[in-house]
Formats: sequence, C-alpha cells, structure tokens
Amino acid sequence: MADRFVETTLELIATEGGAGPVNLRQVSRRMGCAHTNVYNYFAGFQDLLWSAFRRTLSIYGTWLTKDLDDSLEPDDYLRRVLVNLATFPQAHPGLYRFIASDRLPMGDIPTDILDTVSDMKRWLSQALRAASKSELGPDDATVIADIVLAYVDGETLNLINERVVPGEDVHGRIVDNALRIYRLLVLDATNGKPPPQRGAARPSYPKLQLAEHRNGA
Repeated sequence: MADRFVETTLELIATEGGAGPVNLRQVSRRMGCAHTNVYNYFAGFQDLLWSAFRRTLSIYGTWLTKDLDDSLEPDDYLRRVLVNLATFPQAHPGLYRFIASDRLPMGDIPTDILDTVSDMKRWLSQALRAASKSELGPDDATVIADIVLAYVDGETLNLINERVVPGEDVHGRIVDNALRIYRLLVLDATNGKPPPQRGAARPSYPKLQLAEHRNGA
C-alpha cells in the first residue's frame, strides 16, 4: 500500500507537471481510499513527497547511465552523459520540475536524500574527469561538473517551460554548448594542455549505484 501511495503520487506529479498542484486528497481519490489512510504508512503528506522524491532520484539515476558502455571512447562517453542529462527533463518534465525547481521545505530534507544527491553529483564529476582521461584533478572536475550541470539545468528548464524560439533545435544546442563549456573549462584547468589523442587506452568509467527505493522507502 505504501508503494501504491508513492506510485500514485508520481503519476499525479507527472500529469500535473510538478508537485505544486498535487495534494493528499487528489492522491487518495485516485487510489480510491480515505486520505487518512496515508498516516498508516507515512508521517504525513510531506513524508510521502520525500518518498516520491527518493523514487524520482532512482528513476533519474537510471536514465543518466542509459547507454553508457565501458567500450565507448571518451568523447563518445562524454556526449552520451550530456545527452542523458539533457533528455531526462524532456521525457519527464513533471518529475524533473519536482526534483529541480519545485518549492520544497529544503531545511527539512532527509539526510539520505542529501547523500543520494551528493552521490549523483560525485558520479558526474568522476564521469567528466574520466572523459578527460584524468587530465583533470578531482577538485577541478567537481567545479566543472557543477558549472556544466548548472548550464544544462537552466537551458532544459527553459525548454520544458517552452521559453524557446519555435523551430529551434534546442536539445542539440544544449548538448553542443555543454560540450564547449566542458572543453573550455578543461583547457583552463589544465593550462591549455591538449587532451590525449583518440585511440589511446580507455579510462575506467565510474559506476552509479543508487537504491531503488521500492515499497515506499
């Protein structure tokens, strides 16, 4: 039953385009039960939303690692990571708004969710560092990951909010510009040192392992 509450909440968030319009009575109505039933499984509606947030992070993490393969050349691996970052908001705009821009009581965010977000950001910085064939130091990779993610977040939020020029290939522009930003920042961090040539030994790419958060957990 707890899992049904979470799944129904996510369905409504996806349908409504974010968590803002969703409330407990809507969730219980769709489930065909009294809204007070939630208190058998959660401390309240906000606790249910945090469980839905956990589940969304798991969905997002699975998407981010889609089609990544250890056999990929660094340039191809890097582009695939950026494509995944840019396409999740288009495919799941409601879920993306929920975790990226919806107003939530962040002062009360559970520690395990903060840890999961940190794990995902760490994975991204490790992925960008691997794509540079470790030319980047860990600290520089973290800074560059934050900058690239901020750019992609801003552009994709404009895209899903339809603040774009009609007919423009916004997705292609986002990925291409993110690649340019990454490469310029790598050059800056490495004092203009050219990247290793294509065809050299492939780096070891990081793995992202997140809990699935089933059964309402």
